[in-house]
Amino acid sequence: MLIGAWRQADAGGAVLVVACVPEPLQRILQMTGADQVLRVYDTVTDAEAVFGS
Repeated sequence: MLIGAWRQADAGGAVLVVACVPEPLQRILQMTGADQVLRVYDTVTDAEAVFGS
């Protein structure tokens, strides 16, 4: 689902940002390589610092 959302965002010129990801999901993202495509941040504040609020 996240990769599908990423594809839609990318096709529309937007950026999908994921923040506050629980540890079990972080492991799944790492095992599948999705963490190489998705922009994952520890907190919303961290993501806002990169992209603005």
